[in-house]
Amino acid sequence: MDTKETLAAPKEKFIMTNRQKKMWPILILGIFFEGFDDAALNFVLPYITQEFQLTTEIVGYALSLVGLGALCAFFIVRMADKVGRRPIFLGCVYMFSVCSLLTVVAPNIYTIVAVQLLARVFLIGCWSVGYTILAEEFSSENLGKVSGIYQMTAIFGALSIALLLPLVLKLGFSWRALYLLGALPLIPALIFRKNLPETHAFLELQEQKKAGIKQPKEDFFAVWRKPHTKYVLIMALVWLFMYFGIKGSLNFLTMRLVLELSYTPSMVSITILSQTLAGMIIITLNGRMLDKLGRKGAALVIITVGVAATIVQFNVQNFYAVIFFGMIAAGFVNSFLIVASTLTNELFPTELRANATAWSNNIIGRLGQILVPSMIGLLAVSMSIGHAVGIAMLMPLISLMLILVFLPETKKLAHRAGQQEVKM
Repeated sequence: MDTKETLAAPKEKFIMTNRQKKMWPILILGIFFEGFDDAALNFVLPYITQEFQLTTEIVGYALSLVGLGALCAFFIVRMADKVGRRPIFLGCVYMFSVCSLLTVVAPNIYTIVAVQLLARVFLIGCWSVGYTILAEEFSSENLGKVSGIYQMTAIFGALSIALLLPLVLKLGFSWRALYLLGALPLIPALIFRKNLPETHAFLELQEQKKAGIKQPKEDFFAVWRKPHTKYVLIMALVWLFMYFGIKGSLNFLTMRLVLELSYTPSMVSITILSQTLAGMIIITLNGRMLDKLGRKGAALVIITVGVAATIVQFNVQNFYAVIFFGMIAAGFVNSFLIVASTLTNELFPTELRANATAWSNNIIGRLGQILVPSMIGLLAVSMSIGHAVGIAMLMPLISLMLILVFLPETKKLAHRAGQQEVKM
């Protein structure tokens, strides 16, 4: 009787426990500035291009080099299965803040690329481990909603860049001032680090290992063994093709607005602000859609609409049309992340969850992030940036096909796992 009531309560109304309320601010701080620092490069790219007189092709290669940090992030994320979710998450927040400071004083494009490559290691580590913490601290009935709010916070971090960019430039500061602001979480993260406890799931796993109930599964290739082989391969491909669309559109939006459409900083700000504000609302709704329609049904809607809206946005010329379709695109393309993250975390058991995320997302999946800037840069030699991005945006449709054909409905799997844990 009590067990049934406990399981049914979250469906009626979602209320955070005291433990969740305590850890939530530090998680939000980390993901907000993860979004801020990750988006900063996309916003300042046209100004870096002008300062160092770079071509679009060279910019594409530079972004691909920066994207290599995603591969290195694998080792950071995987360590969360050994040393815990808490130290890795906090360490990543500290380190990407330091990288932001180093970018402020970087003297040339080579140093900027090197420091931003390192920053990507810790930004992605923060993002990936943050989702693992959510999956282990919140019930499956509310995970989609919580993940939507979490991802929306990262978008709000990017929104802050759009607000600050024209102000910073108008006051006579360079783009480097944004990276100074990006280092701000270092101090509060150090002060409030005790508010983030280790997850119950990880602590229980450690106790089980000590008691001999479960054997440690810390082998580098453990996630590739049966029965997990099929799902880690599919999720790796899902992430790979999704990143062609996610990073292709995010990396080159400001480039197109400034270099092809000749937008002023204020026009860029209006465009980004409007689509980000709308996107935040859409992401929240899409998070709830994951819980109501199921992971596969929501994926069908989210990916299809995101691909279509982005292709249109990158190929229209009218200022208001760019804004309108951008509003739709921002919400749905950024929701690709909550779809793939929720699927990844629900497909694998606690002892392999971070390892599976590291392999599928950081090693194989992020190859899409590395390859797409060079691909678009090369295509832009013979066509517009908009057309090049439109081609890249077709790739997430492959991810959708893989989800619909080869994956189970993971909401049901997570619900059954939750019932088993309660009974135990």
